[in-house]
Amino acid sequence: MSGFSMLPDLHFNGGKTVWTDARRLPREGLAQALVEARNRTLAWLAAFGQTRRGWEVPRQDFANPPLWTLGHVAWHAEWWCLRDVRTLERDGLPLRAAGVPSLLAGADEWFDPERIDPDARWEATLPDVAVVKRYAAEVLEATLRRLAAQPDDSDAALYAWRRALFHEDSQGEALAALLQAVGMAPVEPAVALPSVSVPHAGTLQFPGGRFIQGWNEPDGFALPDELPPQPTYVPAFEMDAAPVSNAQFLDFVEDGGYERAAWWTVAGHQWLMMQDRSAPRYWARHPESRAWMALRFGSLRTLNPDEAVRHVSLFEAQAWCAWADRRLPTEAEWELAAVQARGGLRWGMVREWTATPYEPYAGFVAGPADVEFVDCFATHQVVRGASFAGVARQRHARARMALLPEDDFAFVGFRSCSI
Repeated sequence: MSGFSMLPDLHFNGGKTVWTDARRLPREGLAQALVEARNRTLAWLAAFGQTRRGWEVPRQDFANPPLWTLGHVAWHAEWWCLRDVRTLERDGLPLRAAGVPSLLAGADEWFDPERIDPDARWEATLPDVAVVKRYAAEVLEATLRRLAAQPDDSDAALYAWRRALFHEDSQGEALAALLQAVGMAPVEPAVALPSVSVPHAGTLQFPGGRFIQGWNEPDGFALPDELPPQPTYVPAFEMDAAPVSNAQFLDFVEDGGYERAAWWTVAGHQWLMMQDRSAPRYWARHPESRAWMALRFGSLRTLNPDEAVRHVSLFEAQAWCAWADRRLPTEAEWELAAVQARGGLRWGMVREWTATPYEPYAGFVAGPADVEFVDCFATHQVVRGASFAGVARQRHARARMALLPEDDFAFVGFRSCSI
């Protein structure tokens, strides 16, 4: 098995060794993380039950159906780790093709995101739940066997498995957001949701200066949009030490923030006019006391003033900043702060909007496998940080994420800077 023993089953709960750096996981650490990620995926999905009917949830913008998500997670790992994918050239363009078929006939047509668009995923007739679960289990088992047979722990040898791990982790967070959207609570302890209170911690001053933005380590795993590293100059700035809280955002709401066009950008006002919205998504007034409440995974709770505000669009974040005479941080400012502030900067409760459109770094050269990133360039906005619904190994100061400006489905909030 070239380096470690095969893991026993999908209920494996971790080995004796604890690896803290997900981007440099060796084979054994990767195997443990891949099993843990699958356990977590299945734990989120357990809320939908065992029958096909339970998995048929109302269609949601910015989301994929739960059964499609499970199939896609398996397909993605299989494509990267098992299908012996090679790059061909057709009409002068690079094209990636699998050297071996999928373990599930029809999987490419159902679960390849380049073949089935987001709308079609909600309409597709997929195999039965048990069939997709079995496919996912078979892929994981084969993935672990192939991983164990790798010759060494080099970055090149393990790139496919590390990318599969990061992808499944991100899909787990998306499943959590889907449960929130359809008003369902997790049923498995593996995905117990922690407290995300962040009492206001004031602001931090940063002298700015030159730093290297993006992945600048000589080894380890980086996603394509984190490369190549960028020599970047950032002027001095002041930034919130913690994300904007519910209490801070409530001041904006109660000051007529959703009613006064002056606080909104042109695009933001157009978005607002199409919404029946006078507060963030999932906020509501109690019918009797008129106290502000928040819907959290199907339960209506009194709004926690110290919780980081979440499920707000870029437009809402911009409007709050205009009202508060503040601004969103640029992507470079956020990264510099996260790299330099150490314990002084509090993040990891919610994803955070930045003022920067999602674009490739200078010198980026897209490969045939980078379509998922390229398709978001110029249309999405950079989001930084990590959310409470994610896993700790995904938390990295260099990591980028992209969301559409109108996306309030994700666990996303923001912090602000002085003007």
